[in-house]
This record gives sequence, C-alpha cells and structure tokens, in this order.
Amino acid sequence: MKFPGIPENEEERLKSLYMIDLLDTRDDERFERLTRIGQRLFQVPIAVINLLDRDRQWTLACQGLSGREMRRDISFCAHAILQKEPLIISDARLDERFHDNPLVTGEPFIRFYAGYPVRLPDGAVVGTLCLVNSEPREFTDEDVASLKDLAFIVEDEFQVINMAMTDSLTDIPNRRGFYHSGEKRFREYQHRGSAFSILYFDLDKFKPINDMWGHAEGDEVLKVFSAQLRQLMGAKDVIGRLGGDEFAVLLASGKEPLIFQNRLRENLNAWNQQSGKP
Repeated sequence: MKFPGIPENEEERLKSLYMIDLLDTRDDERFERLTRIGQRLFQVPIAVINLLDRDRQWTLACQGLSGREMRRDISFCAHAILQKEPLIISDARLDERFHDNPLVTGEPFIRFYAGYPVRLPDGAVVGTLCLVNSEPREFTDEDVASLKDLAFIVEDEFQVINMAMTDSLTDIPNRRGFYHSGEKRFREYQHRGSAFSILYFDLDKFKPINDMWGHAEGDEVLKVFSAQLRQLMGAKDVIGRLGGDEFAVLLASGKEPLIFQNRLRENLNAWNQQSGKP
C-alpha cells in the first residue's frame, strides 16, 4: 500500500479548512442532497463529500456509509487532493497503490473509486466529492464531466457559506461567522469540561488614522491586524472581526492568552519595523 503524500501548502490549506469550520458537522442538507444526486446519477452504492484534516478524514455528507471519520493515511481521498484532475480507479485490487489497503481488503471493500478535488473560494483543496463501488467499473469521459459539474456545485455551496460568514475586507470571519464557530466550540468545551479563553481587541486610536491618512490606510491597518491574528490561530481557535475596529479571539483549551497577546504584539512591532510605518 502506498501512503498519501502531503501537499506543499499543507499548513495554509489546513488554516483555510479550519476557517470555514465544516469539520465535525453533519446532516447539512445542502451537501446531503448533492450526495443523493451523485448516488442516483452514477448508480453507485456510496457517494461522499470528504474533508481532509491533518491526520483524519471527516465525512461532511454521505450516502451508503455509516462512519464519519477515518485515518488519513489509508484514505483514497488523501491521494486525490494531491492532483488537479480527478482520481479514477477502475479496480483497486489491480492498483499497486491500493490493492492491500484495508478499505479494499475489508469494509467497504472498495474496487471502484472516483474522486474529484473540491476547493474553497481561496483555492485551497480541502477534500473531494467521491464515488465508491464494491465492483470494478469503467468511468467514461462523459462520467468525468458530470462528476466535475457536481463537484463545482459543492464548491458553489462553499462559496455561499464563505460569503455569509466572512468579512469581505479582511478575509477572516465576520461577526456572524465568529458567533457561529464560537458557539460550536463553546458547546464542545462545555461537553468536555475544558477551559478556554476569549480575547477582545478594540484598536486604539484607529479613527485618527482614517481622519488623517484616509480610509485606504485605515483598511490596510485592519488587514494587517487580521493577517497577524490568522497567522497565530491554531486548529481549535476562532478569530473574527466583530465590526469596525473590534476583533475577538476564542483560544482553545490549554492556550495562555498572555502568550498569544505577546506574540501578536511582537509580530505587529516587527511588521512596523519592516514597513517603516509608526
């Protein structure tokens, strides 16, 4: 069995995946509907939309499977995200990369696989729309074109979510996006009995920047501050622009807020020195 490689932009890809916050969600009808269409259109027992986390694969929507999570190192989709074109395997038993894969030798006994990479609006490949059958099958050019169309509809849904939850200026979650992800994370920590921290930032003397230097310069300040927040965020952290010059960060359990603040201050000071701005 060949283990999947890691994309060159893995860290940025993961940050984009975490920002849209679709991991560990299920029963989203907009995506379930697309897997039902895929199952009927291609006459396969299994149709799935998968997302690839750092060490696991999370099933966002599926028909024909009961599990939602598996190891990334045995995932077919982890191979599919490494290429621009769809990954088509007519018979996995005859493919040296997969013939002894536990998903081939055991449940769901994959023989046929077709996976089309799906991207977020920023271009990050976060997973696949895939079809699976326990019988070998040929996949025509017309089939590939139809799978591509369906995958692009998945991407359209990502775009709708992104537009509703993202601040257009800074490309980080807006107030709605922050509260949506924050409430989800809060319930998770509450269930586990884990502590967490919330930081609130109100940029000091921001109005004079707009008044003296113009709104374009003020917008640049907001973008820089947001970029630094995004650079420091971890997998379980949530950041957001609440409005104007107000920002918030929900830090995952075990993270020290003072360390985060000090690193943010150091990064901003370094940026000021490099840019030559006060």
